[in-house]
Formats: sequence, structure tokens, C-alpha cells
Amino acid sequence: MNIINFETTHAHKILEGDLNSEDFRPSIEISQFVEGMVVPEMSFTGVTENLMVAAGGIYPIWDGVGEAWFIGSHNLTENPLSAMRILKRHLHKIMIDHKFHRIQAATLESFPSSRRWMQFLGMKEEGIMEKFCPAGRDYIRWARVN
Repeated sequence: MNIINFETTHAHKILEGDLNSEDFRPSIEISQFVEGMVVPEMSFTGVTENLMVAAGGIYPIWDGVGEAWFIGSHNLTENPLSAMRILKRHLHKIMIDHKFHRIQAATLESFPSSRRWMQFLGMKEEGIMEKFCPAGRDYIRWARVN
């Protein structure tokens, strides 16, 4: 997998595409903010053989702290471990290059496999955020601190 600069059209293609499970499609309250969270040099797309695998990035909240975001396509299931290793390295590079001492993220509590992926990315669970989104769903707060 190669990392390229993220473009908002990448998110639209990923979100409109087929997924192996609807659990992997971000809820509308998250996906509607992707365009606003795109920061040059802090957003990326993972591609392989001209197929989009995933996109993600870090949105600065204030000095040293950022919110990580990630959307995966159905192509992520082709070689998920390899893709996640590359994504982990790239997130770490962004964290170092832009002097983040903390990145945080949120995942739906009702999406249990996200725990494994977040832990693989070096995130630690901090707790449940009850009724976090407009739809009133609960999310888990994750953070990675350097």
C-alpha cells in the first residue's frame, strides 16, 4: 500500500462504495465532517493498485492535541494487517512531524471490532462518551499520548 495526499473526493468514493459490512461505514454524523477535518500534510489516503484502501488524518484541536479520523473501504479486507501497519506508521509520523503529544479518536461503542484496531494503532481506551452524537449513540474515547 502506498500513501498519497488526501483529496475530499477520496472520502466520497470510499463512503459511496460497497463495504463488506455496514458496520465499517461511518455514521452520517461523522462522515459529514470529513471535508472540514482535512488538513494539508495531516491527511492521507492509502492506495494499492489504484484502489483506495482507506483514508485518515489528524485534525488539530489546539497546540499539541489532535483528533484522528479514519475511514476504510471494502479493499481494506484484502490485507488488513499490512494496511494497518502502514497507517500506524504514517499516523506516528504526522504526530512527530507536527509535534502532537496527544491524538484522540472516537469509535461507536456498538462496533466491537474497533477495539482491536484502535489498540493496534497504539490507542488506549479512556472511557465511554454517552449520547455523544446527534443520534444519541454512545462512543468510546481513545487516545495515544507521546
